[in-house]
Amino acid sequence: MSISETVALTAPQMRRIAAIDALRAPAYALAATMAGFATIAREAGFDVWMAVTTSALVWGMPGQVAFASLYSAGASLFIIFFAVTLANMRMLLMVVSAADMMHLHMHKLPLWRRVILMQCLAITSWAHLAVAETTYPRHLLLPYFQGFSLTLYASGMLGTVFGYFLPDMVPPDLLQIIIFITPIYIFLLIATARQKANRLAVAFGGILCPVFYPVAGEWSILLAGVMGGTLAIGYARFIAKWHLEERR
Repeated sequence: MSISETVALTAPQMRRIAAIDALRAPAYALAATMAGFATIAREAGFDVWMAVTTSALVWGMPGQVAFASLYSAGASLFIIFFAVTLANMRMLLMVVSAADMMHLHMHKLPLWRRVILMQCLAITSWAHLAVAETTYPRHLLLPYFQGFSLTLYASGMLGTVFGYFLPDMVPPDLLQIIIFITPIYIFLLIATARQKANRLAVAFGGILCPVFYPVAGEWSILLAGVMGGTLAIGYARFIAKWHLEERR
């Protein structure tokens, strides 16, 4: 699609394109991941409505798994809330980044609409938004995000319901494996990204995580992510500056 064709697109057309993009693979990967969570939730004692509500309101696999695990252990509501908040803290920077990519200040949305919009943010939609930023003009990125993220959200809810009742037909151990489908998909998406910094961040983070684990334990993922991303951005800026000086 040429630049002139993308500029001429309307918001409804952009939402339709985004929904089709989501249905090509991301929606199925996320639905499968939510189905894996639903089996964990069922074993933890959730009924189907509690599982769906957890998926809808927490909308982050680490937080959802933490919720189910602590609930089954009989933890207090405060401990559960604190653990889920920490587990989903990673979404904070993605929300800031996604809002900047979509130039939300241009659209002048009320606060409640921005909150609902960002509630639908997932790592998958954030990664695809970054790809869309290189293809579509900035005024169409908000409609793209709406179409893509709402399609993912609906798929996640369907996956949760489907996964909750699936253990009656499929061994639960097999279902819990599919919870890793989305992380693998995200890894492949970023590994094939155009920006070299994104690929380097994945490589550096993957190398550093086993190094940090003996010392930092569960915090090694966070530390490796921060360090890997920092090193990748620093390297990309150094190379860009070096190339600029070479041209002079």
